[in-house]
Amino acid sequence: MRRAWLFVVVGIFLLTSGSTDAADWPFARGDEQSTGTAPFALPDDPEVVWSYAPGGEVSFEGAPVIAAGIVYLVDADGGVHALKLRDGAVVWATQLAETIVLAGPAFDDNRLFIGDADGLVRALSTTDGKELWQFDAEGEVYAGPLVYHPPTSDPLLLVTTELGRLYALNPVTGIEQWRYEIKDPLRCAPTVVAGHALLAGCDGKLHTVELQNGTQAGFTEIGGPTGCTAAVRDGVAYFGTEAGVFYAIDANDPQKPAVAWTFSDPRRRQGIRTAAAVGVSTTVFGNQAKAVYALASRQGERLWVKTLKSRLEAAPLIVGDRVLLATSRGRLLLLDLATGEEAWQYEAGGGFLADPAAADGRVIVASTDGVVYCLGEGNDEPASAPHNADR
Repeated sequence: MRRAWLFVVVGIFLLTSGSTDAADWPFARGDEQSTGTAPFALPDDPEVVWSYAPGGEVSFEGAPVIAAGIVYLVDADGGVHALKLRDGAVVWATQLAETIVLAGPAFDDNRLFIGDADGLVRALSTTDGKELWQFDAEGEVYAGPLVYHPPTSDPLLLVTTELGRLYALNPVTGIEQWRYEIKDPLRCAPTVVAGHALLAGCDGKLHTVELQNGTQAGFTEIGGPTGCTAAVRDGVAYFGTEAGVFYAIDANDPQKPAVAWTFSDPRRRQGIRTAAAVGVSTTVFGNQAKAVYALASRQGERLWVKTLKSRLEAAPLIVGDRVLLATSRGRLLLLDLATGEEAWQYEAGGGFLADPAAADGRVIVASTDGVVYCLGEGNDEPASAPHNADR
């Protein structure tokens, strides 16, 4: 009887604790390594299971996050929305003080962290949306924050700014622990590997930063500015630059990160402005020439290229053996990861600037028209009409 009671207590704790697990998507690109890869496959013919529109002239430009069955989004006007992943029902909604938000939030331990274009970083309770603290970062925040959990010390909330600063804050109090600064803007989100943050900067360098104290461990030249968040797989960082060059940099030795290979297409050499999705063996990214590339992650050989009708401003998402694209003209596409052949499409309208999020067999995409779509396994009932909610 005592053992059965212990199981009940543990079960209640797991349901009510605010920690994330492998099924969650707590950061803009899914995990600390920003891989942009979902741990499941969508059905061959996914359906819009539900949609949500808060009403008014709302635009979503920052990526959603998902934790414990709840989807969290922040619209460009500072409206914060918590929805049930199962059916899109509103759990709560709140409005931040007059501001502009272009970056997605981060989730950790029952807190939602949001950076805005005024340089304010806020923590909200995910129970009811109430503000817990503010921190003035003094520079615009254009990339989603990330929470790093060191093995032997307290967690750190990592935030980058247009002033070229990486802040490490205490996520409970908002108190600054340290900062790292470069001379040019940081428009990427930090990526964590082996106790270090990787920053692809507008100064034409990939920086590696000691997360214990905020000091520089090393850097490598990348030939031009970038605002792309580096995606890491097996200690190798993958990202593109404004010069149209895609890099794979071995960061297993943070003090001496080294270029493993580069790729560029002389016929379509335009800027790369979104993060890559990095699977086990295939890396996918798009550029401003409306082209999407799949490369072999190990050596950088081109596997295929597909030309779209519009640009890809939202980062791709690898989901099973396919890659999901959300275009700037409102089209959703699923391509075969091995061949690049189109397997499915859906005309949503509007446009997509926010990266997709994925959890529990479903994918969430949010449009500049202010509509949130949930893609997944269909059922016998038609997909719901957009839920409308006044904030």
